[in-house]
Amino acid sequence: MNGIILCEGETDQIVLSEYFCNLYGFRFSRKSKNNLFGNAGCHYTHREDQLDIVYVSGNNFSEYVRKVLTVNQLNTDTSYTHMAVISDHDSDEEIQQRWQGIEEVISETCNCAFQIEENQWLKLEQPLAFDESSSLECLFLSVPLTGEGALETFLLNALEREPGNSFLSQESKRFVADLIKKKEHLSSDEWNPDFLRGRRMQIKAPLGVFFGAAWPDRAFNDAREMFKRIPWQKYRQIQVSFRAFDIFNQENES
Repeated sequence: MNGIILCEGETDQIVLSEYFCNLYGFRFSRKSKNNLFGNAGCHYTHREDQLDIVYVSGNNFSEYVRKVLTVNQLNTDTSYTHMAVISDHDSDEEIQQRWQGIEEVISETCNCAFQIEENQWLKLEQPLAFDESSSLECLFLSVPLTGEGALETFLLNALEREPGNSFLSQESKRFVADLIKKKEHLSSDEWNPDFLRGRRMQIKAPLGVFFGAAWPDRAFNDAREMFKRIPWQKYRQIQVSFRAFDIFNQENES
C-alpha cells in the first residue's frame, strides 16, 4: 500500500505523524521524495506500507489533490493507491465548498462524475496513457466529525474525556474565549494585534493552553515532544473517528 494524507497545517502533520507511528507502527523515513510537495511532506514506512503526510499550508486542498493525481498520471516509481484528505470543519458551508472544489478536480482529471461521501473509502479509476488505468481509494474527513473546529479541537475534546483532564480542558477553552472577547477593547500597547488574530489561530489556541498548563516543562520544546506525551492508544474517541485508517492494520496482519 502506498498512501498519502493531505492535512491543513504543520501542526496537523505532527499530530497525524504521532498517531500513525503509535497506532500503526509507522516510522519516519525522510522528507517526501516527491518534489511536487516541496518541504511540506514527510515519508513514513511500516513493513511494505509507504505513507506520505503532506500539509497544504491552508485549506487549498484542490491544488494538492491535483498534484496527487498528477503523480499517478506520470506513472513513475511512485504511485499512490490511497489518498486521504483531513480538513478542519470550519463550518458546514465551508466544508461543502471545499469538497465541491475537490470533486471538480477529480471529475475533470478522471473523466467521471465524482461525488464525495465522508468517512468512507471511495474507489476511483484514474485513466492513464495507452488506455491504461490505476485504482485509487479516497477518504475525506472533516474534524471534528460533529460540530465546528479543527484537528486540535478534536484532540482536546478527546483528552477532556480522560479522568483528571476535564477541568483543565474546559478552563483552557474558557480562557481563550475570554481573551478573544476582551482583546477587541484593548489598545495595541495592551494587546499585540497579531495575537489570536485569525479564526484558525483562535480555534487552535485552547489545546496550546492545555499543553502549557499540563506539561509546563515541555512548553518551550518542540510541539512534537508534547504530542509524544499523549497516550494515543487509550483514546477511543480518536480511534473511532479515524477508524477508516484501520486498513493499515489489516494490511499489516495479512
